[in-house]
Amino acid sequence: MILYKISSWFIISLMNNKILTVPHIFKILFLIGIVVVTQLAYVTSFFAFFGTMLSDTASGMDNFGAYLSLAPIIAISTIIMADFLEMPRFFRKKNIDVVSQSLRFSFIQTLITLSAKDLTEQRAFPRSVLILSFFVLLVYVFLWEMICSMICHRLYDNGELIIIGSNKATMDAVKEKINPSLKGLDLDMSKSIRYSDKPAVRTAIRSNAEIFICPDVPEDVKSDIILSCAKYKTVVYVVPQFYEISLYRSRIINFNDLMVMLLDRMGLTFEQRIVKRIMDIIISLVAIILSAPVILICAIIIKASDGGPVFYRQERLTIHNKPYRIYKLRTMRTDAEAATGAVISGKDDPRVTKFGKFLRRSKLDEVPQFYNVLMGDMSIVGPRSERPEFVANFEKEIPGYSQRFAVKAGITGLAQVAGNYDTTPQDKLRYDLLYIKNYSVLQDMKIIFSTVRAIFSPHLYNRTFEDNKQTFVSEKKVTPAPLRSGSSAVDTSSAVTGSAVAEGEE
Repeated sequence: MILYKISSWFIISLMNNKILTVPHIFKILFLIGIVVVTQLAYVTSFFAFFGTMLSDTASGMDNFGAYLSLAPIIAISTIIMADFLEMPRFFRKKNIDVVSQSLRFSFIQTLITLSAKDLTEQRAFPRSVLILSFFVLLVYVFLWEMICSMICHRLYDNGELIIIGSNKATMDAVKEKINPSLKGLDLDMSKSIRYSDKPAVRTAIRSNAEIFICPDVPEDVKSDIILSCAKYKTVVYVVPQFYEISLYRSRIINFNDLMVMLLDRMGLTFEQRIVKRIMDIIISLVAIILSAPVILICAIIIKASDGGPVFYRQERLTIHNKPYRIYKLRTMRTDAEAATGAVISGKDDPRVTKFGKFLRRSKLDEVPQFYNVLMGDMSIVGPRSERPEFVANFEKEIPGYSQRFAVKAGITGLAQVAGNYDTTPQDKLRYDLLYIKNYSVLQDMKIIFSTVRAIFSPHLYNRTFEDNKQTFVSEKKVTPAPLRSGSSAVDTSSAVTGSAVAEGEE
């Protein structure tokens, strides 16, 4: 009883002095829980193999005893790995992040347990149990993270988001663009403030709110706002420019006592290209073989519907601006562009055939591109390819656009799973450059997983065909001004129109 009172007094004292807060307690409980969950995964695996005896009585080996000898090492490595992967941080965490963290944690933890087993010569710990424990651990950790994530959503009130920009039009455009994402991030839109209103900006930063800086805020002003946010520990959101994305994961080099950031060349290393190519060949071969019967049926239906060609071919650009012919199943009428020219498709597009709508919803029209991957023109994951005539315009208008051709074009990419169907080329470029700078096999797997999930999304288009057609007509009448390095991606008509034309498939 005395010990309980002392402990209670100590915890309350820490909380009153803000040394220990509710989020801190929650993180401690999460770490304790993940240790329990990890140990439980191994115990479950033993039950699955040996039943209630937990050991192989015929051989006389104490299999479960070998695990108990490794339990302290497993517990310590669990805490270290959870902290290294930032698993206790649930602030603005998405479900895809939970999946990624669970997969990485389970894989690394299994390797650590295997290494500890061999180093300590615990031969009684069966490798078969260890292999099973990986899959059990993956499920248990994922469920534990999801439970904690849901608790966090309910435990805290929604945050308040304040937008800082140069003018009302830009800030309203940003509001409209980011509004669909606010609910999933537990944020409520508060108000908009012009950066020139310095007293209001200072008040906003010192309040218990989060700050969103519009892309049109000058660099020097943006730097001052970020410094002030750091001083008052205020969360701030920034739309990165090309040079800022280039700094991501840069190496730190010291010239004497001067710290500098080394910016490597954009692109993949030799070994990364080899691994990526091997993955492309394997996945494309499997995809072509498995999809062959389905593609044959689709081809017969397309040919029977109007007698036109089965495949749609178009010249696109891939790595180093190399031209190639992309292949897709035809989803539109043969005279689709006769009256409108190249226009992005929409949910009300009359040019799309009835069967073409099904092909687009199911993404089956994209399957022939696996042939492009097998031939080496494309990769499974990478920046989406564009038409040569539009690439020339984008390179003139959008700084850094040419850097996206440092890798092969992809069937899917980060810009496709993170953006929308009508995301502007400038916004797509940010995702493409981030993908190149942050390339890894794991990231490719995450994008492929997200692509499969997106296939079953009910929202295929964000704009109607008539909206896009009107945009195309306006583009023919008005020549847009070039984009500047610091210009906003959300209020530039040329960027939106460029996306509409470049992504018009037929």
